[in-house]
Order: sequence, then structure tokens, then C-alpha cells
Amino acid sequence: MIPAMAVLVLAGGFCGWVYWRREFVVRGRLLLTLARVAAVAAVASVLWNPEVSTGGGTGSVRWAILDASRSMAALDRDGQPVEASAADRAEALAAAGVRILAAGDGAGGRSRLSGAVATAAEAGAREIVLVTDRRLADPVATAALARRLDVGLAVDSGVAGAAPNVGISRFDLPRMVAPGQHLEGRVEIEGWSGASPVGGLQPSPPLPPPAAAVAVVVAVDGAVRQTLQLPLPADGRASFATFVLEALPPGPRRVEARLQRPDAFPLDDRRVRIVQVGSEDPGVLLASFAPGWEARFLLPVLAQATGLPARGYVRTGPDRFQPMTGGRAPHGGPLDQAGLARLMGRAELVVAMGVDGAAQEYLGRAAAQARRIVVFPAAGAGAAAAGVAAGDPQEGEWYVSGTPASPISGELGGFALGSLPPLSGVMPLLDQGGSVALEARRGGAGTPRPALVLRDENGRRSAVALAGGFWRWAFRDGEPVERYRRLWGAVAGWMIADERSRSMAGVRPAGTVFPGGAPLPWSARGHEGGEVRLTVADSTGRSVLDSVLPVPASGAFATPPLPPGPYSFQATAGDTTAGVFEVESYSGDMLRRPVAASELTVAPARDGPAGQGRRPLRTLPWPYLVALTALCCEWTGRRRAGLR
Repeated sequence: MIPAMAVLVLAGGFCGWVYWRREFVVRGRLLLTLARVAAVAAVASVLWNPEVSTGGGTGSVRWAILDASRSMAALDRDGQPVEASAADRAEALAAAGVRILAAGDGAGGRSRLSGAVATAAEAGAREIVLVTDRRLADPVATAALARRLDVGLAVDSGVAGAAPNVGISRFDLPRMVAPGQHLEGRVEIEGWSGASPVGGLQPSPPLPPPAAAVAVVVAVDGAVRQTLQLPLPADGRASFATFVLEALPPGPRRVEARLQRPDAFPLDDRRVRIVQVGSEDPGVLLASFAPGWEARFLLPVLAQATGLPARGYVRTGPDRFQPMTGGRAPHGGPLDQAGLARLMGRAELVVAMGVDGAAQEYLGRAAAQARRIVVFPAAGAGAAAAGVAAGDPQEGEWYVSGTPASPISGELGGFALGSLPPLSGVMPLLDQGGSVALEARRGGAGTPRPALVLRDENGRRSAVALAGGFWRWAFRDGEPVERYRRLWGAVAGWMIADERSRSMAGVRPAGTVFPGGAPLPWSARGHEGGEVRLTVADSTGRSVLDSVLPVPASGAFATPPLPPGPYSFQATAGDTTAGVFEVESYSGDMLRRPVAASELTVAPARDGPAGQGRRPLRTLPWPYLVALTALCCEWTGRRRAGLR
């Protein structure tokens, strides 16, 4: 209180000093000074934002938040939507003088009520009633915010409980399989059988015992292929089943899993995945022949920089390369040496890590024929995969000391060399072929040694990292991680800077399946600063989007949300790309168990007089009216007095 008043006094004194010491002496300057002081005081009070009393009237004290999330559309045991009984309860509260605020996450349909609690508190609410089924995504945040804002929180007990529901919580499929390969998948269901109580909700008539199993249909392009029988999951748990589909025809295939019986909430009864049968050529292929940290940081940077499909594999056995993904691999299962060699032959950019003499022989002709290759050798012999002669690593901490003239030096300008973590194991360069893009000194002193070499010979471009530990840059926030992205983004850009690579980038959606109600993200790498003609059609062939859109410098843009369903697209920007994607109506909101009413009950920390509430000053209109009125009066008075 005292510092705020002191600021107001100083601001008022400064206004008076300006008029009495810096301005011309005019009639009415006392009134002009008071007008400016009033305007400054109003603005300062809004910035100070104290709580003020709102006087009597329960309308400004009691509020109700009506949950408008998707789970409220579930049916109760009488076959009526839960939101109907919630609306009846809200009408009854409104008739009693309670103000109603509808809340919910419109994009995902999830129950997030903490933001609504903050809004109601700022509007003067002292007691808030939640009209909800209590399937909240943020129950802890909602209760914690109410305690921090000294707002009472209660749950209305008149909302009907939903009938038993089972939904598909996960549907795992590889994003791509080779022609003739079987398609392996997994379906997982969760739900509520009705056996466990959900206290605090309006009781409903009991149901007959549920079936012991749930049937899930797996269909490909609308044709049913399999019917799975999954045991009914216990409350709060899940049950799953795996399946195998025989070889599918080449092309994009729409695979759907759906529950065979209807239940209380149809929005979680169906999941869709799009599987590409007939592997499209990988744009970036990373093969790591030894364990290390570099691959996990480098692969996403190269994928983002090039806009090409990227895959990564790690050698886990003498003739086994495991995909670099968590869970099920999006591009199928592990590869052997022959499978990896085939992918290398089709990839635009090959990245080989941990290459020693043995791995160099293992790579064989596949790496030698790659038109674009980045090599991280583990020993001097491994650099030969890119046509570079180098010695074995020299121990010590090597600090980047310079960025000599090279094809990428223009993009590396301004390197804050002193802020980068040291590299390790620099290999001496034994020939002078190529351009040195990065230099390092051991211990930050001595003769600089090449840490990154670029070669362009007979149409074949290669890059050799003669040092290790670049991942340390990506491991740190701020300047190091930005330099890591800039360095390897520049290398990737130089590698694919030809017409063939740019045409492969094309324009495509940033995925194959998108949630409903959200804008659709698109990638247009290689066409930055230009325009793209984009046409999107629904399952009937009717055009739902036909427009020419500008491509920003980031190469990414978004289009408005579309209704759920399958869509096809065609994008023309010098070249033409086409494909399919799906907008899902899925919502997992009903699979969330209702929290106990006690977890959402908060007593106000301060008990004021009955019918009297407090609210932040910036939520009231009069400070703004005072500021605007005072400014207008001062401006008019100054003009009439001849001041500017």
C-alpha cells in the first residue's frame, strides 16, 4: 500500500512540476495539472490493481460454471444427454440469482475449468458452483487456483451420471509398410462398466449386467477384415488385443477400428489410421552403427530443415537395425543389412553415425553410391565412406574457434564461439580436399584443426564430422541449441540444394490424422516466400477448400478446421503433390474417471459480510472512464490555451 501511494504522489508531483516549471504560463494551468494528475492516477491504479468492494447483491458474488466439454454429451441411464440435466441445474441456479459461465476447451472438447474459475474470480465471484460431470482434465489446477484466489468452490450434485461407456483409448499401427508385408496392429479399450460408484452424481436406475466381452471391428477402406473380442475392462483399467492383416494393396490405406455395440458416448468408439503400403522413398535416412546421443538430436533437425520424410535406425545386432521410435515403429519393424541398403539407395540424404573400419565395409556399395551423405566416423577409417582421409581421434576438449569460408559460412555468421560446449575426439585431416566449415582448438588454444569438412565432387556431396560431441550443444537451452540447429540445418540445406530435392519437398499436411475442431497444419518446405494452389475435397468429391495461399518464410502454414471425415488434397506450387488425410471426431474425455467431489470443494479463505464481494480494480469500468475523460479534458484545455 505505502509504495503504491508513494508512486502516485511522485507521479502527481512530476505532472505539477511539468506544468509549473516547463510549460508556458497560461490561464487555467491548475485545472490542466489536476486533469493530468487524475489521468495518471487512474492508469497507475489500474496497474496497481487492488481489490475493491462490490457492495451488496448476490449476483456479483455467486457464480456457476457450466461444463461445456464433449463428455457432457454422453447419455445417462435414461437415454438423455447429461448436458440436458446440467442445463436444467444451470437454469435453476440462474433463477436464484446466480450468474452462469459456460466453459470448456472448444478445440479438443476437454474439460478445463481453471481458466473459467480465474475469469469468474476477476469478475467478483466469491462462491462458484461447478455444474459438471467431474471428468476434468485439470482438477488439481482448478482447486489450487480457487484456493489462491480465495474463492469458494462447490460441485452441484444434481447432474445425472452417465451410463456405462467403453471407448478405444489407443490404436497403434505402423505408418508405412513394404508391399507384401503383413500389417500388425494393436487395439486398446478403456471404460466404465457401472460397477463402481461415482458419488456426488445423481443416481440412476441400475443396468443389467454388461456383456463379458466387447467386439471391435477392424476395417480397411470400409471393408471389414477382422472382428476382435476384447474382455470388458475393469473400471480404470484397459484391455487390449493385437491383430495381423494380410498383405494390402499398394497405396494409402484407411484402417479403422470401431466398437460393434453402441454405448453412452459414440465419440470414443471409432479410431482411424492411414497406412502407406508401398514405402515412399525416405528423404532423410539415418543409420547409427554404434550407440550414442547424436542421432536422437540430429534426426528431427534434419527433418525440419529439409521438409523431407525422415527415418532413423540403430544397429542392435550383427544383422539388425531397430527403428528410432518409441512404441511401435511408424515405418514397420526392424531391418536387416539388405533392407537398409535398399533404403540407402532411394534416400535423398544418408546420415551414417559411428562408422569405423568394420562398419565401412558393412556399408559397402550402398553408402558409396549415395548422392548425399553425412558421416560421423568413430575412427579414421570410417571417414573413407565419404571419400575423406583422416587419422584416429585425438583426446581432449576442443573448442570451436572459427568458421572459415565454405558453402555454408554465410549461414553460420555470428557464431558465439565462447558460449558453445567443447567437442571431443577431433580427427586430423590427412588430405586437403573439400572445404573446412568449422575449426576447433584443443583447450581453446594451439593450432586450429578441421571439425567439419564439406566435399562436392562429380555431383556427389558429402560432409564429414571430424569431431564428436555436437549433441552437447543440443542438450543445452539458449545459444548452444540454436547454433546446433543452425549448423546442421545449413549442412542439410547445402546437401539438398538442387532441383530434384526441392521437388521432393512438395506441399503436404503435417500428418495423416488430425483432431476435429483444430486448424490443419501444412508443410511447404522448398516453396518459402511463394504461393501454393491448394484444393481439398471430402469423401464425396465435393471441394471444401480451393484457394491460393502464401507460404511464409517458415515454410509452414495452416488452414481452417474441417468437419470430421476423410479428405483428399492436391497442392500445386511449381510441382504437384496429392494425398489423403483424415479429421477425427474422436474424444477421450469420457474415458477419464470422475474425480471425487471433495477434491473440487474449496472453502473461501476469507469470509466477508453477507452479500459483499471484492473484485480486482481493472475489471471495473470507472478507472478507464476517469482516464479517458481526464485526457480529453486536458487535451481540449491545452488547445484552447495555445499549448501543443
